[in-house]
Amino acid sequence: MSPPLLLIRSQMARVRARTWLLAFAVVLAVELTAVALDLDAVRWASKTLLTLLLLGYLIVSVAPGQTPARLFGLGLLVACAADVALLFDGTAAFLVGMGLFGVMQVLYIAAFAKLGALRAFRTRYLVPVCYLAFWAGLIIALWTRLGALAAPVAVYSLLLVGMAAFAAALGIARGGGHLAGVGGALFVVSDLVLGLGVAGFDLPLAGLVVMSTYAIAQLLLTIGVRRHLDSPAAH
Repeated sequence: MSPPLLLIRSQMARVRARTWLLAFAVVLAVELTAVALDLDAVRWASKTLLTLLLLGYLIVSVAPGQTPARLFGLGLLVACAADVALLFDGTAAFLVGMGLFGVMQVLYIAAFAKLGALRAFRTRYLVPVCYLAFWAGLIIALWTRLGALAAPVAVYSLLLVGMAAFAAALGIARGGGHLAGVGGALFVVSDLVLGLGVAGFDLPLAGLVVMSTYAIAQLLLTIGVRRHLDSPAAH
């Protein structure tokens, strides 16, 4: 790690890992309140901070130089950019946000693969099969309703269920709980509700459901990955 990055990390480490998570919880409460009350100006701060706070937690709670942490941390940064893109209105902003989230999914998959998630697929192949079947059925059902967005949504959602399958496999392959798997499943729920809205289904409290499940998903994925990485004390 370069000296400037080491300096930044040392300054961030002055804030305890639990404090980063506490700040995340506070900001999430603000974000959900802003969604419920349509306080769009507040969301430019609250929504943007969510994954950045998780990145701070990850940085201070793991030893530097670990490739899975770097991949996952980069994914959190890309997710932050995607969150900002989706604060804008219009199809172009939606496509940019979805594209960035697609990049995030690839980075998460790479991090999980580095941690050995692929080993689980040798004996627990039903996990990816079920996710793939769910994806295929949903895309077939919604294809005509999605119109011009059908193809990009199909590609993105395939990456999404792939990430969720790898997240589930991580707990199977490495032990230590299934937080990442639950996080991956919640991410699918969040984007499912969002996708149904794009397809024209007006679900009650959709905004709150999307943001709450998304934020908790990112939290569980981050903590799940953290459990399989070396802590600073180990180095």
